[in-house]
Amino acid sequence: MWFCDQCGLETSGGDPLAGEAPTCDEHGPRWRLIRNAPCAAAVIVKDDRVLLGRRAKAPFAGEWEVPGGFVERGEHPSDAAVREVFEELGIEVTLTGLVGIYVEPSARGENLQVTVYEATTTAEVATPDPAEVTEWAWFARAELPADLAGSHRTRLDDWLAGRTVPLPAGGGGD
Repeated sequence: MWFCDQCGLETSGGDPLAGEAPTCDEHGPRWRLIRNAPCAAAVIVKDDRVLLGRRAKAPFAGEWEVPGGFVERGEHPSDAAVREVFEELGIEVTLTGLVGIYVEPSARGENLQVTVYEATTTAEVATPDPAEVTEWAWFARAELPADLAGSHRTRLDDWLAGRTVPLPAGGGGD
């Protein structure tokens, strides 16, 4: 499955890996250079529960995810994680640890480098951005949903395994 690099809609036909251009109904054949896209995300923990969101759009629409998104030019990944959580949930977080750095292919044909942090919050209720997520819920460690988007299972498994490296005081998002 491939997606248009302009609008994000699913394309039809063509396999870029086989030298064939996928076609977007709106933008036509899509050829472009593959780029590396830096991203940041946060595993938000409170009272030994994790806050996850259900994606509103493709890819992985309807599946649960750790909140996050693209790092803006000149932005530190820790600042991006805090910003993305606020944009998607309307809550403030404090980063407490580094879960891991992951390089993975995206549905748009680029490579994502995702820096995942552990974070805490004092917020009780998230106010989701309906363009990003349809709902948010707290999950106990032993009750994480099976339908996790893409590689979000790996991120959460690493967090569950205790692979998080503590950040120094003031290490980001404060």
